[in-house]
Amino acid sequence: MSPERRVLILGAGGHARVCLEALADDDTIALVGCLSLDGSGVAALGLAILGLDTDVASIARTHAATHYFVAIGNNAARERADQRCSDLGLVPVVAMSRHAMVSRTAQVGGGAAVFAGAVLNAAAVIGKGAIINTNASVDHDCAVGDYAHIAPGAAIAGNVTIGRGALIGVGAVIVPGVTIGEHAIVGAGAVVLNDVPSAASVVGVPAAVISRDRGQ
Repeated sequence: MSPERRVLILGAGGHARVCLEALADDDTIALVGCLSLDGSGVAALGLAILGLDTDVASIARTHAATHYFVAIGNNAARERADQRCSDLGLVPVVAMSRHAMVSRTAQVGGGAAVFAGAVLNAAAVIGKGAIINTNASVDHDCAVGDYAHIAPGAAIAGNVTIGRGALIGVGAVIVPGVTIGEHAIVGAGAVVLNDVPSAASVVGVPAAVISRDRGQ
């Protein structure tokens, strides 16, 4: 099958390298090149750096790009870049590794990334621009908000809600029915037994709040 979508990549760091491998599993995609904050990228990225991410409009026209993917790990920066591309009329694609296990009833929003070994179980809903990282699992009937990041090895039990822009750290565990607020941070290895307020940071076993940012 010949590629149908010409895709610009915003981001050229280590996270982008993982995204590119997942995107390469989709034979409807032609990867045009990467843009970055300063016009540089990590060694052996495997794709040309075309310029600055602030020049996405002119570069998209020059290279006849119709679609985009934001390969930036930072949640807030990823959301800003996504909005810039969306405002230009470009269309997001999903980076879905062929080594992920995704239920036929799961839903994955535009611009999301689902990496190798990740599991999305029945009726899980993944928001736009979210990251389900390597070997992370999202069980049945979970909702992961836009631009959230479920880090490698995190385990999200059933009926959990993860708010917009939240970060669930490496190897964290969220028990069934818990709600993680918008922009909250769950530390690596934490075990979350209770709801976490928006913009709060929690760590430990069991997880406890250590800070509440932005007036929360």
